Amino acid sequence: MQEEKKKKKKTLPTKWKLVIGVSICIILLIATWLLGQRFESVRSALNTVSEPIQKGYLAAENWVTNILEDMQAKKNLEDENVRLKEELERVQNENLRLQSDARRVQELEELYALDTYYKDYPKTGAQIVGLSPNNWYESFIIDKGSEDGIEKYMPILADNGLAGHVSEVYGHYARIVSVVNKDSYIYGQINRKGGDLVAVQGARGYSSPDTGAIDEDLCMIQFVTNDIDITIGDEIVTSSLGDIYPPGLRIGTVIEIKPLGTGYESLAYVKPVVNLDQLDTVLVITEIWKQDMHKEITGDTNS
Repeated sequence: MQEEKKKKKKTLPTKWKLVIGVSICIILLIATWLLGQRFESVRSALNTVSEPIQKGYLAAENWVTNILEDMQAKKNLEDENVRLKEELERVQNENLRLQSDARRVQELEELYALDTYYKDYPKTGAQIVGLSPNNWYESFIIDKGSEDGIEKYMPILADNGLAGHVSEVYGHYARIVSVVNKDSYIYGQINRKGGDLVAVQGARGYSSPDTGAIDEDLCMIQFVTNDIDITIGDEIVTSSLGDIYPPGLRIGTVIEIKPLGTGYESLAYVKPVVNLDQLDTVLVITEIWKQDMHKEITGDTNS
């Protein structure tokens, strides 16, 4: 019995436990409020100090972010620039190829028109594969030779008329002397009714005290002033007197007439109809104009 009484004395009633708990909560709330009031100034001071630091940190963060973004944008622009340059180069190369193809088609069309215009003569096409050592069209090389039926003295056509003739023949290529070569000599005629016969010589490389050195792609006609009726604008064609060229092939147009010496003789400059510095393909007339020339070439005196 005594032990039970002792246990009852040590245990607090429930209502007192509740009172004590509520009291503790009230005391803690009061203490928290009092402490908050006391440290408000401290908190305000800390905020005053920390606010510039926070702003500086945010500013630095934004600065670094902007730098990184600018660097990335610059890299993107550089990559895009490289891509655009590559694309531009590709387009330029494609454009050059298309221009080359268009020029090739135009040349073929011109050769076809030329072939039709001179339809009475058998012809074959050839590609120019080399120029004279000075890079002028005084002479050039074509990609066809004796194996293709090419013979010496065969005429060469291009553009709108006569370009020259075959001067040397090899197995698979041939050398051409052009109409402007000073070694070229053509029997020509002024292309109008009753037109006079004239001798047309290549002018490039020709030099005299009256003319000086001629460095243009021209032909020339030297004539007695009062014997030949020739004027600027006259078209010159081949005549039937020549052994190499058949008659009627266009040579060029007279662009200037210059008196020589005392004036008894004059020099007419002829601009070839063929634009020699733009040649790429030509037509070869595959027959010898006169049989005597063929005999000279082959040595056949019985034909």
